[in-house]
Amino acid sequence: MVVGLGRADDIRQGKVMRVFSDICIIGAGVGGLYCANELASAAACRGLSIRVFDLRPEVGGRIRSSTADGRQPVELGAERYSPALHPHVLNILQRHDRKSQPYPFAGQTAESPTQQAVRAALAELSSMPAELRQEPFFATLGRRLGRETATSLIRSLGYDALFLPTISAAMADGIVGSHPETQALTGNGANPWFCVEGGMQGLLKEMQARAEAGGAAFSLHHHLQSVTATPDGYSLTLLDEQERVVTYETRHLILALPPTAMRLLNLDFPQAWSTASYGSLPLFKGFLFYSQPWWLAHGLSDQVRIVDNPLRKVYFRSDRYVFFYNDSESASYWRSCLADGEQWYLTTVRRYLAEALGLDEAAIPEPSHQLHHFWRHGVEFHQSGTDRHPLALRHATNGIIACSDAYTAHCGWMEGSLQSAGEACRLLLARLSS
Repeated sequence: MVVGLGRADDIRQGKVMRVFSDICIIGAGVGGLYCANELASAAACRGLSIRVFDLRPEVGGRIRSSTADGRQPVELGAERYSPALHPHVLNILQRHDRKSQPYPFAGQTAESPTQQAVRAALAELSSMPAELRQEPFFATLGRRLGRETATSLIRSLGYDALFLPTISAAMADGIVGSHPETQALTGNGANPWFCVEGGMQGLLKEMQARAEAGGAAFSLHHHLQSVTATPDGYSLTLLDEQERVVTYETRHLILALPPTAMRLLNLDFPQAWSTASYGSLPLFKGFLFYSQPWWLAHGLSDQVRIVDNPLRKVYFRSDRYVFFYNDSESASYWRSCLADGEQWYLTTVRRYLAEALGLDEAAIPEPSHQLHHFWRHGVEFHQSGTDRHPLALRHATNGIIACSDAYTAHCGWMEGSLQSAGEACRLLLARLSS
């Protein structure tokens, strides 16, 4: 296919050739890739051209693997899944013949008095009437136990989002029960968890290859600037990696983008799409690699510690590395530390790590190297009151379809994305078949 290229002046002068593709998908994360595969193999799409765009130079979205130590990749984004909680993820892994291995940080139970109090509080809240379970979790816990105790209990869970007034008691129960570090506190301790051999990003590259084999084309490093409705569909204006203007005409359009990206487009989001409001939280992951696995001497192999300092959750992975993972204010804290330089960041990590383990700082060596990623909008979600939010959205007047894990009630990035993408495909295929 020939692509129309031009400069901004050429666009204004009408000199840019407009190229046609039957179906365009914006976003090459797991949701966009799922759409590309489903549509490429659908009978209703036979003979139709499909093109996928993404602003990054490779597919992946919030899935990002790195082989920093030359062994099993570390995951800077989505990492783990449980078949019971993530059936769509399991299905896509099986479909693409991807092997899994046990995730080492599942099934661990903490028997401290604080954790026992958390277990008792969650059991009490789960027996409340449904309408009361929709009230804010922190406020509900505070009324029963006092603000100071409620704060201490939530801090012990490692997920600072549980303090937010938008997180209800019912949502909190789901969050705690659907993460391997805390699932035992809600009686879900038997759920097995896995990670993907070769890394999650290997799955997405396989999805890309299969979509291409089915006839879909990919234009990566293309940033969508605007969408204009036309009598026959839509006109897309994008910038490529050389910042040249690229234009496409398409009959059908799926935006596999999160709400924060939707707001940047000229599509009146969310007003023309939904009555819900949308929010997001930052996430941070930091990996530390050492010449010697010093933590083994402290009995910490494949152990996780939830700590009351900005590290929040610290994981000791066999003899390979240490990593920490946090959200909300803690995530923003580490971004600020990095702004003051890598050495200050590493010094601060070391200090808090020593504090968490009750060790002298001298007992913790300097890492040989580190990796990290700050996800400014790592978690995106909807706030729709008592109404059930649709799994995918349609623009009120022009029919554009949008999918995102933020439109689902699921806590998992990938599972929610696949649920929403499946609904987006259903909507488009129904339109094509009518």
